[in-house]
Parts: sequence; structure tokens; C-alpha cells
Amino acid sequence: MDQKAARTAATKAFKAGGMPLRKGHHRLGDPKSDDIVWYIDLRAQGAGPSAPLRFEIGCWVAALGHPEPEGGPVDCPLLLDRPVAATTPAEMGEEVDELVGLVGDLDSVGALREALADGALGRPLVDQSLRTFLDG
Repeated sequence: MDQKAARTAATKAFKAGGMPLRKGHHRLGDPKSDDIVWYIDLRAQGAGPSAPLRFEIGCWVAALGHPEPEGGPVDCPLLLDRPVAATTPAEMGEEVDELVGLVGDLDSVGALREALADGALGRPLVDQSLRTFLDG
């Protein structure tokens, strides 16, 4: 599947799953009212139209007092990359649905803490401010 078809399928699935684009990034949650907000971008892993794609996933935590991440996931205190396995638009829709379900279930600091402890998110990069907050 080419990047254009993959991006189109992903955008449709994100929108259907409640993660529309906001300032160029798919966002789940509202920084003004939610404890946790998730940002997801679809990124190419290299140059050219046939480069593999990956999901760049970021988690913003209101209690840290950081400003809302204008740069999307990369500006979040938790950052995770996940390779795209889909080879068809239908598979991309399923993969996005699964991803939205995963982050949608992590809607509190307690749920995030538990998911990190259980390894449900793999091995994300967690900045020191979030690590200290979760340990405290």
C-alpha cells in the first residue's frame, strides 16, 4: 500500500474513532478538561514514497503543568513509536481502531501508570518530569 492510500485510510479511521485532526495531529481528549490527552501522527521512517510508516504516539498529562504540545506527539512527556503493519486500507483501519482503543482506555494517570508497569505500551520514552510524577 502506498503512503497516500495509507494516510487516507488512517485519517478516516482516526476520525471515525474520535481522533480528528487538530493542528495537524490526531488528538484524543481535551487539554482544557481531561487529565490525559493522546496525540498520534503517521510518520515515514525514511525518504521516498515507499518508505515504511510508523505511528508516533504521545501522551500529555495535565497535572505536569506543561503547555499543550504544539508539535504533537514529539512534544509530549511520553513518546512511543509503533511500526505500521497494515498492507491494505482495510487493515490500516483495523490497526488504527486497535490503537485508538488502546490509548482510549488509558484516560487517567492511574491507568497510564498501570499500563507502563504492565508493559502494555512497550518501552516508551518517558521524560523525567512524568517519571517523577508517576513514581510520587
